[in-house]
Amino acid sequence: MVRKQLKTKIIKPELNRLTSKNIKSADLTSLPLKDRFLLAVVNGEIGRVENSGVIVSLKEFKARFKDIKSDYINSFLPAATIEPGQLSVTKTKYVFRVKKGVYLVHPEALEEYRGLCDLFN
Repeated sequence: MVRKQLKTKIIKPELNRLTSKNIKSADLTSLPLKDRFLLAVVNGEIGRVENSGVIVSLKEFKARFKDIKSDYINSFLPAATIEPGQLSVTKTKYVFRVKKGVYLVHPEALEEYRGLCDLFN
C-alpha cells in the first residue's frame, strides 16, 4: 500500500516541466518511448480493451510510432516483456507476451501513467 502511494506521487522530471499552458505545444517525441507508449495506451490511441486488460499488437505499435526509424521499434515490446513466471512490473518490464506479436500491458504500469494522462487532456 505504501509502495502504491509513493508511485502515484512520482512524476518523471522530463514530464514535470509540462504544464497545462505549454502541453499543447509540447514535443512528445522528445519523451522516452516507454512514456510515449504508455500515454498512447492510456489515451486509447493504441490497443484494445479486453477482459484481461489492454492488448497491443506489434503491428499497431509500429504504425503509431512510425517516426522511429531504427530497429529499436522492432525490439521495444519484446524487450519490455515480463519473463514467464513473474507477475510484477519493473522499470523495464511491463508487458506480457500473449502470442507472437501480441502483448498485454501490465495493469500496474497503466495505473502509474493514468495520472499523466490527465495532464494531456
